[in-house]
Amino acid sequence: MPFVHHTVVRLRDTDAAGLIFFPRLLELAHDAYETFSDEAGFSLASRIKGPGPLLPIVHCDADYLQPMRLGMRLHIESTLERAGDTSFTLAYRFVGDDGAELARARTVHVALDSKSGRAVALPAEIREKLAGLR
Repeated sequence: MPFVHHTVVRLRDTDAAGLIFFPRLLELAHDAYETFSDEAGFSLASRIKGPGPLLPIVHCDADYLQPMRLGMRLHIESTLERAGDTSFTLAYRFVGDDGAELARARTVHVALDSKSGRAVALPAEIREKLAGLR
């Protein structure tokens, strides 16, 4: 089941034409990921401070399907697209109040040892939490 994060396109998110500025879409996707992580019990703050692996983004992409304007309410649906041994891919759908799909994005995360910077196995507890996003 997707995790849904609700937000609004703010002035800081827009360009001079009042449309979402392209890199802000990925920042909004990351906000949804952070909120999910907090609610699922593996907050990014605790990951950074703790002994477990880090989960940096190593790839991202986005498709802009319809204009997103200042003041629009967005519903960001996050789902697990893929989980591998050391990485996972999240997919995001940006939906308006009218149900129209406005954009899509994807982020690929890799589990890295905080000391060596090498890829490590994705912890079972994180894999389990991510599995709920199908």
